[in-house]
Amino acid sequence: MYRALAAALLIAVAAAVPASAQPGVVKGATEWSATAGAARGISLLQSAGGDHYATAQLAWGRVLTDLRGPSWLRGRFEWSLEIVPTFVEWSTGHARGVGVSPLGWRWNVAPHGRWHPYAEVGGGALWTSAPIPDGTTGSNFTSYAGIGVRRLGASGHGLIVSYRLHHISNGNRLRSNPGVNAHMITVGWTHIRER
Repeated sequence: MYRALAAALLIAVAAAVPASAQPGVVKGATEWSATAGAARGISLLQSAGGDHYATAQLAWGRVLTDLRGPSWLRGRFEWSLEIVPTFVEWSTGHARGVGVSPLGWRWNVAPHGRWHPYAEVGGGALWTSAPIPDGTTGSNFTSYAGIGVRRLGASGHGLIVSYRLHHISNGNRLRSNPGVNAHMITVGWTHIRER
């Protein structure tokens, strides 16, 4: 189901934003984005899987470098701050929460035609109304690693789609640290403004 959703989202991105002269992800550029995503827990390491949750993210980023790296992976480095104003879990305790990820690191690969791909890692904290997962705590650490793509129009506005391997855990602050590992798909709006 998630693969079909991801394919449909990529097709929607391709169709929704017209091809035109696009602003680049250049040194000094800032990026604002608003995305929403759904996640499904998987059995990985100490996590049992089966958790289902959704999030909304608001993010700001700044491109810090010029193009670097070998030709096949040439890109620019970006730091971002992400706020999670909405977290909703419905598989066990129906928890609600908020979070922040001040450590977002994105490698923006040089554009390939109309597409602006990237790889990312990040981390932060999540506070919820009920323990995530059950039997732990409502105050957790989060981390993620993923890939994504933007499709920008001439004004710098565009659509963004990403896949993340998302992790939630108490960071071994309790005797038990089962955590949650999940596949997450996000989609939303982004705006890149050059300096």
